[in-house]
Amino acid sequence: MSATEFFQRLWRSLEVTIPPPASVLRKAVWRLRGASIGPRTRLPACRALWPHQVRLGADCRLQPGVFFNYDHYWTPGPSILVGDRVFIGSRVEFNIQGRIEIGDDCLLASGCYFIDHDHGMRSGSPLNRQPNEIQPIRLGKNVWLGARCVVLKGVTIGEGAVIGAGSVVTKSVPANEVWAGSPARPLRSQENSGRPPSRE
Repeated sequence: MSATEFFQRLWRSLEVTIPPPASVLRKAVWRLRGASIGPRTRLPACRALWPHQVRLGADCRLQPGVFFNYDHYWTPGPSILVGDRVFIGSRVEFNIQGRIEIGDDCLLASGCYFIDHDHGMRSGSPLNRQPNEIQPIRLGKNVWLGARCVVLKGVTIGEGAVIGAGSVVTKSVPANEVWAGSPARPLRSQENSGRPPSRE
């Protein structure tokens, strides 16, 4: 092994085992502001309007640019709940007014977007003056969302489900199924690729 290879391996090992000072400081500041962050979860350059609304489990991996966007600072938290060993890719946004729950071992690829509310659409009244309709979002354990998925209000995605990149998920997805499209539709079952998916 050359000296260059040795130092490259050493540097990679240090990056994996020793959190950068900025991450340690950021976690301390977020915790002072009310966030709950589990052990061995590193916090890169992310943004949270109100960190007391965020709970991150243990051993989570976040990439830079994640945005925890919760609207109501006076509401007791947490309202954005992330389980253990969850991967959150760069530029994922949680646009939440109610509640979102992410189960253990989920994979959220870059650019995914979660929004648990929308405006009322009654005629005769300006849209920006109508009350929002809010419904919680829930992801079971071991869910994989491909890049740039959009998950809308009231959706529950069952354990072991996979959502293809660029999908818009407008209704709940049963466990262990593969969905894709805009709007997302069932493609096949994870448990048995020869079995047709449910038509819920």
